[in-house]
Amino acid sequence: MKILKFLFLIIFAVSSVLSYPILAEFNPTYAIVGCKIVPGRGPQIEKGIIIIRDGLIEELGPAGKILIPEDAEVIEAEGLYAYPGLIDAHTSIMLETPKREPQGPGRPASPADEQNEVSNWQHTDFMAINHLKLKKSTIENFHKVGITTICIAPDKSIFAGQSVILNLSGEQPEPMVIKNPFALHINFVTVRGEYPSSLMGTMSLLRQSILDTEHYHLHSTQYLQFPGGLKRPVYNPFLEKLRPYVVQKKPIVFNCANMEDIKRALRLTDEFKLNAYVSGANEAWRVSEDLKKSDVPLFVSLRFNPPLTSIFVNQGEDLKKKAENEIYPANASHLHREGIEFSLTSSGLTKPGDIIKNVQKAIKAGLPQDAALKAMTLNPAKSLGIDKIVGSLEAGKIANVVLATGALFEESSKIQRVFVDGISYTIKQPPKGAQPSATSIAGKWDGLIKSPMGELTSTILFQQEGDQITGTISSELGNWEITGGVLSGNTLSFTIAANIMGNAMEMEFSGSAERDVIEGSISTMAGNAELRATRIPEEE
Repeated sequence: MKILKFLFLIIFAVSSVLSYPILAEFNPTYAIVGCKIVPGRGPQIEKGIIIIRDGLIEELGPAGKILIPEDAEVIEAEGLYAYPGLIDAHTSIMLETPKREPQGPGRPASPADEQNEVSNWQHTDFMAINHLKLKKSTIENFHKVGITTICIAPDKSIFAGQSVILNLSGEQPEPMVIKNPFALHINFVTVRGEYPSSLMGTMSLLRQSILDTEHYHLHSTQYLQFPGGLKRPVYNPFLEKLRPYVVQKKPIVFNCANMEDIKRALRLTDEFKLNAYVSGANEAWRVSEDLKKSDVPLFVSLRFNPPLTSIFVNQGEDLKKKAENEIYPANASHLHREGIEFSLTSSGLTKPGDIIKNVQKAIKAGLPQDAALKAMTLNPAKSLGIDKIVGSLEAGKIANVVLATGALFEESSKIQRVFVDGISYTIKQPPKGAQPSATSIAGKWDGLIKSPMGELTSTILFQQEGDQITGTISSELGNWEITGGVLSGNTLSFTIAANIMGNAMEMEFSGSAERDVIEGSISTMAGNAELRATRIPEEE
């Protein structure tokens, strides 16, 4: 009965939200006034104005030359820097890969097992867009580091599948899509217990697959033109999936874990005249001469762990640490000095928060800040084929804008707001004078939510990184996401993103956190509720 009453309260809140006019297609008009504009292409504007309308940059220029529309919401940005939204051209963050059950000892193989064995090396029909796990907290974490556009790519198997490019402006994938698919992704890996079990075998498999596709296409084309006297080709779904990439030269991205993988990718590209990209590439500096000759687009990972094949891994812990902290972070600066164009990506990283930290490491290792900015704006936009709509601040382009308190990659700079598709997202900041918290609330908690209409028990899982809090609240009403949380001293605040009866709504929590007890108030449009949570001891 108590839960039914609580459900009634939440339904009332949802109905309150729905009673307002639906503005799903409405994009406000903004005037960002007084900021220093760093457009990414063309000269900087010391004190400028950016007009955003219908999700696009309508106009930008020096203050005094731009008229502010009467219907615009004015954002005073004196002292702030405006940058193009950053682009991550290769990430697997927010991709959910289906787990396959391994064949257990003594269990007889079935036709399904045999099919899975084939798919151990080929997943060409794997579409990243169908396997996204879009969490509001993860999207917020991308926004916090200024990233507004990402290319999500599969990372398992030799033929891994096809990627998708998204603009991070919502909670459902379809409105975010910029390009689907972007490319077929290929890894230089082996298959345990079956062919190919060696990299030589993998290269042989890749070559034979491309040759088979060329022959299959030739036979199929000839049969369509002159069917008389020709044997009908047998339909092959795998080769059909490869045809656009081998014949029509759509993009293929080779994920390269070391310099030998880069050489393999370049050989295949040259041999079959593929429209290829090299990604990963944290040893690109070691084959810079080969890369200069090839002119293949390069996606350089910001993951600085040396590969297992590297000499830096097997000669002591001190050399390995030097490689991680000095040698591999300098990869990008070496490429820049050689005049090789590249994009910086989060490929191999698991947290958006590490992206800017590692860009700063690359800058400390010698990469100029303007080159780092280009490697995360114009360069990836050009390589992904979307430079006409994103990558710089220009009239007519999508309004992906980052407002920061200083030069974007300075450690002291803070991102205050981002616009994605012209939608404004304010980045939550710790309260002024906030003190670092000595309390960690990470872990599981028993929660009780009380309101005048009833009670709701729940299990709360908090995740904590510094003063940033995320997590989930699980109850009979479903799983709700905790986003945008900040723990300052003992003061805790976060947003609860709930989905009730298919309708999204947000509730705000503010309160206090001790080691084993959290107490505070949840505000909804229908009134307030009280939350009290006690820590669940970890099992020893």
